[in-house]
Amino acid sequence: MDAVIRRSHIKTTPNPDERLDYVVTLTGTLGFVAGPGSCKISMRYIPDKLIISHGSFAVYLSALGGMEWANLEEAATAILEDMGNEVVARWIQIMASLSEDGTPSALSHQIVLEDKQPQWENVSLLARLKAI
Repeated sequence: MDAVIRRSHIKTTPNPDERLDYVVTLTGTLGFVAGPGSCKISMRYIPDKLIISHGSFAVYLSALGGMEWANLEEAATAILEDMGNEVVARWIQIMASLSEDGTPSALSHQIVLEDKQPQWENVSLLARLKAI
């Protein structure tokens, strides 16, 4: 599935107040066709002009689950690129966490990716976010 088809699952609406910096958190599960099962995806972002429809995030992850990924890094970077392209957030963070058998005690693999608009800064807001 190419990027255009993946991104077609992401639906956005206008930000109700572009003057405010606020954090939106969306979480879901990405199931892998081949491999270790499923992983938890968390996305935090500070919107600019658009916000992501929360229902479309689940649809998007479901569509990604139908694809074969070489590794968790490949899937996580695709999510960051897709969301960054469609939403153009002021700041965005993607966290992907995978447990070998789905239990907290199992061997785990976690990735955190982050991006922001070049001129945007709100250090005090980001400092209040709970660390991943």
